Amino acid sequence: MAVALRLAPSADPGLLDVQRRLAASDLMRMGGAVVASLADEATVTALRDEAMALWDSAETVSVAEPRDEDRRRGDPDRWLDWATGGPALRRFYRRRDVLDLLGRLTGIAWEPSGDQGMYSYYRRPGQYLGLHRDIDTCDLAIITCVHDVVPADPGTSGTLCLYPGRTAEPLSRVRATPERGRVFLRLPVGRSLILLGGMIPHTLLPVAPGHIRIVAPLCYMARG
Repeated sequence: MAVALRLAPSADPGLLDVQRRLAASDLMRMGGAVVASLADEATVTALRDEAMALWDSAETVSVAEPRDEDRRRGDPDRWLDWATGGPALRRFYRRRDVLDLLGRLTGIAWEPSGDQGMYSYYRRPGQYLGLHRDIDTCDLAIITCVHDVVPADPGTSGTLCLYPGRTAEPLSRVRATPERGRVFLRLPVGRSLILLGGMIPHTLLPVAPGHIRIVAPLCYMARG
């Protein structure tokens, strides 16, 4: 899935330099998104058990409208539950082999954007994450599916929708023509999506009744 990339304007010279380097990277030549097996069976089990242990403490986040979407990254409309991860997710977030892989794919050294990651729970009919680009400290993201109970006929329930060919367009324009250039992706349990989330517009479509999906989205920023 190769795409021709054009960069949206940025007022931050450092951020623009990172984006230019990413534009020439192997990851962008792959379409800006790669599905990989980063977690072995034991790690997936540990992540799932931790996410389920945090089930009752997860908080609901609901934002009805995107806020300043054409100038501000990472603040979409959304309805989901989330919880701060524990030791299992912290270990996965900082694994040296994962960081090395990100470096090989992009030619850039990366580090976690925070001390701890989050689990996102889509467990009520209609929960979703609206169209967005990730925040400035999340040019590169890893989204790992840790639990997925799918209804008999899921359709697009809980599916990621990516727009790899529309990196230079304002989100309002992508939102106005959502069928153009979209790529659907359903991550199986235990698989991870490595995504240039600060550049590629993406959304998670609403979950259908009976669908329970838990993912661990992790953000990385260029080192230094």
